[in-house]
Amino acid sequence: MSRPPRTVLPLLACALCVSSCYWLDTLPRASGECVGTHQGRRVHWPLREESSLAHRSAQGALPDTFIDLDYTPDGEPVLEGFGVDIHLVEGARVEEDRTVGLRPREGQLVPEEPSLVTRWVGNIGGASGYLASPGVPVEGSVTLDELSGVAAEGSFLYRYSDGGALTCTFEVIEASSE
Repeated sequence: MSRPPRTVLPLLACALCVSSCYWLDTLPRASGECVGTHQGRRVHWPLREESSLAHRSAQGALPDTFIDLDYTPDGEPVLEGFGVDIHLVEGARVEEDRTVGLRPREGQLVPEEPSLVTRWVGNIGGASGYLASPGVPVEGSVTLDELSGVAAEGSFLYRYSDGGALTCTFEVIEASSE
């Protein structure tokens, strides 16, 4: 029995909608990795899927936009977690590569100049900061390839005084409001 065209078209639209929603849910929320040398050893740390672009605001305060990146430091017994929070000016957008230098100051990395990156917070495990050895990187940079209200893509580089260097890539989407 054939269905009239008025019935087939809505059913087809519903089927496409459901299948595309399922397909979008199966896409990874985050991808990337840190590779290089850390404390004299070659490392390859994957980006955790929970990493995201986040927007939050405290009542009465300006919204805070940041990229929350958490990598899994496999094979590092003294390092439970490794990551950064990249705080951005509200409404920041990037359509072509934009690099911001990072310099050490008072036990942390700070953006070299006023820019779209307002604050850089290094994380180890559940705390902010850096391991005593190799310490705060002697230099770093972050390159944002693309940045919109719902996604961010780029990389950051750390160079340590012991000669180690890490290049970390990321591609994340906005944290869900679930």
